[in-house]
Amino acid sequence: MPIAFLVSLFAITEKRLKVTVATILFLGTFIAGNLAFLVAIAAYFLFYLFIYLFKLLRSKREMVKGKFFKDVKRTVISLTVLISFTLAICIPMFNYLNDVIVRKSEYSIPARFDQVEVLFDDLFESPSSALFGQGLGNTLQVETEYRDYTNNTYFELQTLYILNQVGILYMILFVITKAFFVYKFWNNSKVYVLYGCYLLYALSNPYVFDTTNIIILIVLSSLNKLLTKEGTFNEGKV
Repeated sequence: MPIAFLVSLFAITEKRLKVTVATILFLGTFIAGNLAFLVAIAAYFLFYLFIYLFKLLRSKREMVKGKFFKDVKRTVISLTVLISFTLAICIPMFNYLNDVIVRKSEYSIPARFDQVEVLFDDLFESPSSALFGQGLGNTLQVETEYRDYTNNTYFELQTLYILNQVGILYMILFVITKAFFVYKFWNNSKVYVLYGCYLLYALSNPYVFDTTNIIILIVLSSLNKLLTKEGTFNEGKV
C-alpha cells in the first residue's frame, strides 16, 4: 500500500481520480498499523522537502523574499490554514502511532532484535558459513524467550534469513546484480527514490525476497517508462 500510494501520485493523470485513489491508499496504509510503512512515506516527503529547501536557500535572497512576502495577507492565511490542518491530522495520528509503538515494543520489535542475534550467531558459526552461508533451506534448532525457531523457515527479517542461507559473498553478488538492473533499466530519479522507500520498509518485513519485490520492480519499471515518455515534469504527473 505505501508504494501504491506514492506511485499513484505520478501514474494517475486525472486530478480528481488521483486525489481519491491517493487518499484511499494513504488511509489504508495508516489503518494497517505498520510503522515501517509510515516511516517510508514520511521519508519520501522529507527527502523532497529537504531538496526544495536546499534549492531555495541557494537561490538569491531577493527571489526568496519575493516568493514568500509578495502577498503578506495571502501568506498569513495560507499558513494559518496549513498549520490548523496539520494539527488536526497530526494530533490523532500521533496518538495512534504512540499506541502502535507501545504495542509493538512489547513483542514485535524485541522479537526482531532476537531474530538478528539468532540468525547472525548461526551465520558466523565458522568462516566458511559466513562467506557461503548455511545452505538453502537451512533451519535452526534454537529456542529463545520470544520464539521457538526449531525448523522454522519464516522470519519477519526475511532478508537476514536469506543472508543466513547464502552467505555474505552471494548476498553481495545479489546486491550488485540488483544495482546493475536499476542503473541499466531505470533513468528517472523519482523511481529511484520510490524504490529506496520500498526497501526502507521491506527490509524490516518479509517483502524483499518474495513476489512483492517482483511486482514492485514491474510497477516501477512501467512507471519509469511512463515518466520518460510523458516527461518527468508533465503537469499531469506531478
